[in-house]
Amino acid sequence: MTTVDGSLLQSLWAAVAAQPATTAFRTTEVGVECARGPLLAAVDRSDRRALLVPILAKQTLVEELDGRAVVLRRRALEDEDSYRTYACLELVDPVQEDLFTALCVEVVDRVAAMPDRAVAALKKVLADWKALLAGAREALSPSALAGLFGELWVLRELLRHDPGAVAHWTGPERTAQDFHRGVDAIEVKTSVAAEGRKARINGSEQLELVTPGRLVLRWFRLGTDAGVSVPELVDEIHDMTDDPPRFRKLLLDYGYQVREREIYARRRFEVLEHSAYEVGPGFPRIVRASFAGGAVPPGVTEVDYVIDLDSEAAAACRLDETALAEFMERR
Repeated sequence: MTTVDGSLLQSLWAAVAAQPATTAFRTTEVGVECARGPLLAAVDRSDRRALLVPILAKQTLVEELDGRAVVLRRRALEDEDSYRTYACLELVDPVQEDLFTALCVEVVDRVAAMPDRAVAALKKVLADWKALLAGAREALSPSALAGLFGELWVLRELLRHDPGAVAHWTGPERTAQDFHRGVDAIEVKTSVAAEGRKARINGSEQLELVTPGRLVLRWFRLGTDAGVSVPELVDEIHDMTDDPPRFRKLLLDYGYQVREREIYARRRFEVLEHSAYEVGPGFPRIVRASFAGGAVPPGVTEVDYVIDLDSEAAAACRLDETALAEFMERR
């Protein structure tokens, strides 16, 4: 039974990171103890996250310092009243924050189950995760995972009207838009920001309208404290589609690996807000026709920009629920 979840650990690390860095580590108890004392969530002077498991001062600890995402080393914390030694599990690659959180949750669970053998519990978790940690840089970043969630959310909508709609999901194949259905297209954008309604556009072709088709921009504001995980959404879609093999291939093309399911299951998303826009001549965008000669200037290789969806021009193109439903249900 889980004693500490990922959200709690994330909040503990955030809280100690906000404290002044007056010592090597800023720490707080996670709520689980082993035979030598409480486990600590910690942040060092460089704001790197760590989990500290207390050990005997003379206890031998074989350090593991060659990890690309996580390392294990011996650390000592000293203040005016005490001197304590810890097995310190440290995150060295901030991109792998979700992986590290999931790893630490499992360590805490194992130590809680065998508090008299805390180091053995820690080592067992590291051994179980060895293959995943070796390939840690392949895991999707939090922003990429949020983007995948948005695309899967829209795919699920399409599947409710057409079991073969997986064929329309083209984003993993690096097409200009995320979905193509005949002459129509859908581009999906997500944001976990608490304020503002902005969409980052990647390239002059992403909002290029191909007549006589229609292009709709779907924008989602996501919360990360509750909701549904990407693996749960994947399972649901797998049961809905009439082409599971193609769906699995597209997930692989996106970068979603089943072996990383446990990491992704720790992060949940909730749709807090949604809006949709008809992209056309009046919508704020940069396309090839925006430049003289109808082409991106020579020497310009990338055109990335941000649209303020609260702008008057964007708001004028917003679709109401009825218009969006009609578009999503058309064949």
